[in-house]
Amino acid sequence: MKRASRLLTLLMIVSLVVTATGFAVTYPFPAREPARFANGQVLQVGTKICLFHSGAEEVRSAIGVNDVLTVYHGSPYDLCLDAKPVGKVKVLSPLGAYYFTGEVIEGEVRPGDMAMKSGVACFVTPFTGTGR
Repeated sequence: MKRASRLLTLLMIVSLVVTATGFAVTYPFPAREPARFANGQVLQVGTKICLFHSGAEEVRSAIGVNDVLTVYHGSPYDLCLDAKPVGKVKVLSPLGAYYFTGEVIEGEVRPGDMAMKSGVACFVTPFTGTGR
C-alpha cells in the first residue's frame, strides 16, 4: 500500500513539474492566429509583420512606437562578425506583452530574422500582426 501511494505521489510530482516547465517557455500569440508567412518567404516593403520580444523592461524601454530596427538574417553583428543588415522595420504599435506590430520599410526581411536596436532584439515572426 505504501509503495503504491509513493508511486502515485511521484507521478503527480513529475506531471506537475513537466506541465509547469512547459508553460514557463510558452508565449502564446495574442489572437492565436495561424501563421501567414512561410519560413524563408521574402517580405517586401510595406508588409505588416509581427515582432516577438522577451517582454523584459530593457526591451520595452529601448524600443518604442515609430522606432526603426535594423534586421539581420541569422546572427546579429555582435554575435557574428560577418553578419550584414538585410533590411529595416518600423515599429507601429505594441501588441500584447511579448509582441510589436511593424512594417517592412527597406530590404528583404524574412520570418526568423532578428531585428535589433540599441543591443536589444526582436524576432520577425510568421504572423501578420493584424490580430485577424
